[in-house]
Amino acid sequence: MNNKFLLKNLSVAIIAAGLAACGGSSSSSSSDDTTTAATSANLSSNPAFAFDNTDYAGAVESGSSNWWDFAIAGTVPTTPETTPYATASGAGSTGFESDVDFTDVSYSAAAITPATECPAAEDSNYSIVDSSETYVMDGKTFKVCSVTGSIYKDETFSNDIVWSFDGRVNVGNGNRELTASDNVVYDVTLTVEAGTVFRSESGSSLVVTRGSNIQAIGTETQPIIMWAEGDDDFNDRGAWGGLVLQGYAYNNNCGDPTNQTYCNISGEGASGYFGGFDNSDSSGTLQYVIVAEAGSELSSGDELNGVGFMGVGYGTTIDYVQVHQNDDDGVEFFGGAVDAKHLVLTSNKDDDIDWDEGYVGNIQYGVIVKTSSSSGTRHAFELDTAGDAAESAYQESNPTVANVTALALLEDAEVTDGVDTLAGDAIHLKKGSEGRFYNILLLGDFNNCVSIEDTTNYTTTENANASFVNVYGDCMNTSSIPTEFTLNDVNFDAAYNGVDAETAETNVPALTAPTIASEEVDGSAN
Repeated sequence: MNNKFLLKNLSVAIIAAGLAACGGSSSSSSSDDTTTAATSANLSSNPAFAFDNTDYAGAVESGSSNWWDFAIAGTVPTTPETTPYATASGAGSTGFESDVDFTDVSYSAAAITPATECPAAEDSNYSIVDSSETYVMDGKTFKVCSVTGSIYKDETFSNDIVWSFDGRVNVGNGNRELTASDNVVYDVTLTVEAGTVFRSESGSSLVVTRGSNIQAIGTETQPIIMWAEGDDDFNDRGAWGGLVLQGYAYNNNCGDPTNQTYCNISGEGASGYFGGFDNSDSSGTLQYVIVAEAGSELSSGDELNGVGFMGVGYGTTIDYVQVHQNDDDGVEFFGGAVDAKHLVLTSNKDDDIDWDEGYVGNIQYGVIVKTSSSSGTRHAFELDTAGDAAESAYQESNPTVANVTALALLEDAEVTDGVDTLAGDAIHLKKGSEGRFYNILLLGDFNNCVSIEDTTNYTTTENANASFVNVYGDCMNTSSIPTEFTLNDVNFDAAYNGVDAETAETNVPALTAPTIASEEVDGSAN
């Protein structure tokens, strides 16, 4: 396959073994064990990732069961009307509930016996205290236990307690600046049981640092739920900080891997340092996890994302994750190579999927629902490379995305304020990002289905037929070629005219399943 349009003259090179690099993981689970620097650099995307080669556009095949049933009921349309999508403007909030609460979660406490007291912390660097609060779930009363400090020994958050973070809670100590004389970090595993609920305080966050990992594995009927203390609904934004995973994977701000030993990139939201040169690094597992009402502003203009992936490697598993009502982006990938499947991103204020700084992972199956927009810069996908530079000297963002349905359901006043639209784009590429998009539906009140901002992305535009395969759009498309290199409906494989009860396709031609390969990107961009 000719990858010129993907890699933008990327010089493919295997970085020689023997380079000292941050990263590596230990198989030990004891906090007495530590991680140190790896001995080789790996800037690759996941060579073992396998896409499902689907023959339908969007998140799910028509007539199939909805894989997003673990998410908060009402946040994804289940019986949408066809006409709003055909006309784009004035879709409003048809087909879903604007007010949702805990009763809308598929959750069962039938097999859980609430604890009678809070457990003791495993060491003195953090504390677990009784908050004197209780919370009723599924007819049972649960004690609320507050956690503060840094966790340096293996810990389990059990589902017989409702947990609350007070301030920033670190897992491990890998978010400090690493140097030649100070490079050993704790190897801590935080286990979160299925059905565990978190009700956290304003300004709080959970940061899983380099060298440590989280094993948060829920189920469809017992998802792990993280949201803010206070009322029972999920309708606030910025009521707590959010979840951050930090790893040793590459971020192009790290610079040249051939002449550096350690990389320390300062993370958003005062979360500490991340980064390295090992894209195979693991930060653990997030599976059947719901994060809601996060994104609190920790300093002026510095908010956390619902889930921030900071230099996270493809050894990490991300599957069945919802971010709802975040005050910043739903998920953001700051470099790294982590893969993600089955994402549900709903009612987030800013972008839903944001990648930058040399991200080279893979994404398959996603539902995006935008329900409000106060600015034309709030997109479903906001995609760039800029880290060391828009056209990186080291590695450009170049993921592959498949089977996503993105819906923008805005009020009339948000579609236009009388002069300019307040709607963002469905896919907005800028600052050097590349990428490939397969079997995508882009529907509703998006300013443009796809907008290419400038010539730093132009190789994707030049090769649109190869970069956008089975991509269908029905958006407002206010710009036209060559203005900002925008792709209109006529550039897609066919026009799209409707959506059925599964938010899947109805009026698209029969598709032949394309072969979707995970490109192994490894080397330096020119």
